[in-house]
Amino acid sequence: MRIFPFKTNLWDRFFFGISIMFALHLFWVRFVEAYVPLYVATAGSLVFLAVLVITG
Repeated sequence: MRIFPFKTNLWDRFFFGISIMFALHLFWVRFVEAYVPLYVATAGSLVFLAVLVITG
């Protein structure tokens, strides 16, 4: 199972994952941080990054 509909290599998946993590953290700090701490977003995005890099 691939997440992206196009062929990627390891570094492409890592770059896309880091970019998604950056966007998620900006969204989290703006809208969610008042209710849930930032380390929850960090833990979740690291799990997502690992899954993305492995299955990509």
